[in-house]
Amino acid sequence: MKLVVGIILIFMSIVHVIYGEKMQVNILKKLEANNTLIGSFRVMSLQGGLLLFAVGVVEIMVYAGIIGLTGFAIFIPLGIVCLNVISVFIVAIVKHKELFKVIIPQFLIFGVIIILQLFSVI
Repeated sequence: MKLVVGIILIFMSIVHVIYGEKMQVNILKKLEANNTLIGSFRVMSLQGGLLLFAVGVVEIMVYAGIIGLTGFAIFIPLGIVCLNVISVFIVAIVKHKELFKVIIPQFLIFGVIIILQLFSVI
């Protein structure tokens, strides 16, 4: 399961960065957003993508036996993914309910990832 989770997370990281750049930045440019806002968005998109990539690599390395996570550390990749999902959920609930229309597919994918991660640590 760790291999599947790792591959999905790496794929999601690539999509995160490409989608952020191609779709969201183009929209910001059309809205004539200032360069600081566009740059800030690019930083956040890249940070999120790199975080997902790093967790994916860790999951694959654990699967391959390159590294071992024991004790509390076994839950860190799962915790990072959960924090990512929780942060999006909080922003959507508190400030931008309209986000739910576009993030439901992401929630479904991340739900699958979290379930797979849970099964791999139990």
